[in-house]
Amino acid sequence: MNTLPKLTSKQREILKLLYRYRFLNRIQIQALMKHKDYKTINIWLKDLRENGYVEWIYSTHFAEKTKPAIYYLALNGIRHLKTLDSHPVEELRKRYRESTRSQTYIDHCIMIANCCLSLEQARDEASAKQSWYFYETEADYVEESFYHFLIESESVRPDLCFSKEIWEGMGEPVAEQQYLLEILDATLPRYRMKKRLTDYVTYLDDESEEWKAATDTDELPIILLVCPRTSDLIYAKRRTRGLLAEIWDEDEERPHIRFTTIEQQKAHGVLGDIWEEA
Repeated sequence: MNTLPKLTSKQREILKLLYRYRFLNRIQIQALMKHKDYKTINIWLKDLRENGYVEWIYSTHFAEKTKPAIYYLALNGIRHLKTLDSHPVEELRKRYRESTRSQTYIDHCIMIANCCLSLEQARDEASAKQSWYFYETEADYVEESFYHFLIESESVRPDLCFSKEIWEGMGEPVAEQQYLLEILDATLPRYRMKKRLTDYVTYLDDESEEWKAATDTDELPIILLVCPRTSDLIYAKRRTRGLLAEIWDEDEERPHIRFTTIEQQKAHGVLGDIWEEA
């Protein structure tokens, strides 16, 4: 039986990050590891590539050389994660197909990672104010995790779940709000966007009690949908208002579904003042 090349603890951490986020550039890897020296990160990544643990997407074309390389799990990386027995086999199998993923999918993963980095930064900055940001990616909640019950839902499959908790003293949080975020890709046909909007409204109506029981809260999540273009945002808001009006009267407290564009999200981050209510 062939043995895998040895890994340092930091290199193992990189493999776990690539499992969680699927595709990451060097800048994101460095930020998620909270490491100060990019040269050290590059040495670890170079060694991982040479030993077949990761692959990269990197162009030597003059116009592209300023862009950071994007990394994903290679064969030995998947084999290493298999030895840990800590990830579902069906999820690991998906990583074998990373080299065939479309640019749209890769961009999608990079955006989700940037959202998580925004939450990481806010969490660090908010620690002194006794507030806390907790999040899970899709790779997290398909395993045993806080949001694992979403796997059983036929309506929603968000890219990112996160919550903000505000604490006073050492007791329970005095305020908590949870969010489900999905990025709607530019390649998504209008009829499928319509279905996604319907799915979220249906979830907030039909599965509200299940959500409250699973999360031990009386509050429904705020749905955050990132639209590819302004025209899509206008359509999505109008369509969602109509769907909500069919179920909730104006004088009732409707659930919140909010929208922004990819451009706004990239410019201001997931916690920016960018969200428009349906």
